Amino acid sequence: MAGVDLRTGVKPVGVSRGPSGVTWDLGDRGEVTATDVLVAVGREPVTRDLDLDAAGVRTDARGFVEADDRLAATASRAWAVGDVAGRPQFTHVSLDDYRIRSWPFREPARSGTRAASGRQSWTADAAVHPILRE
Repeated sequence: MAGVDLRTGVKPVGVSRGPSGVTWDLGDRGEVTATDVLVAVGREPVTRDLDLDAAGVRTDARGFVEADDRLAATASRAWAVGDVAGRPQFTHVSLDDYRIRSWPFREPARSGTRAASGRQSWTADAAVHPILRE
């Protein structure tokens, strides 16, 4: 079985393909050569140029819309769902955001039964995942 080399906080300065695989030049942090490479760069909300303050919608220091457990933003009739909601940025979380906000319209009797705090967290945890302990 092939090994896994997890690097965080690195900024590759170059990449090349050779006979032994893909080589990433990590500058003063050396090089990594592998047969396969997975790069995760993260996301950030694109809210900076929306002038949300004018609408009464507050954002946090990172640009996420401040929202309560039912995803209601700080302005009346405004909600934060998906990537701007400040929750884990996964497709299934955005789908659940849709379910939380659409139930009052689709199933009024159940509208108060779903909340963002009721979700199972799937965040990687070093205590559970040995590879993250390094």
